[in-house]
Amino acid sequence: MFPKYNVIVVGAGHAGCEAAVAAANMGSKVLLVTMNMNTIAQMSCNPAMGGVAKGQIVREIDALGGYSGIVTDYSMVQFRMLNMSKGPAMWSPRAQSDRMMFAAKWRDA
Repeated sequence: MFPKYNVIVVGAGHAGCEAAVAAANMGSKVLLVTMNMNTIAQMSCNPAMGGVAKGQIVREIDALGGYSGIVTDYSMVQFRMLNMSKGPAMWSPRAQSDRMMFAAKWRDA
């Protein structure tokens, strides 16, 4: 009567979306639970991925097969390389995304 799931993810923020995608890519039947379908992977008022710290995390997620970088590439409206006046250790890419397109692409994924 009730469908069976291998993985249930509660919360559809960035981490929840990545967890659901990772489990689904491994062949699990996944249920993603959220209170509002319109706020899946909702970005803040500054819808950017990248920077010195967050950029490192996005690259690590990308290396592990995550979708944050892919969705950002799809919904990007501006790209900048930050800290170019400093040394190479501080250079960091940052992409600014269209908030609505970003969330819509995550819903599709």
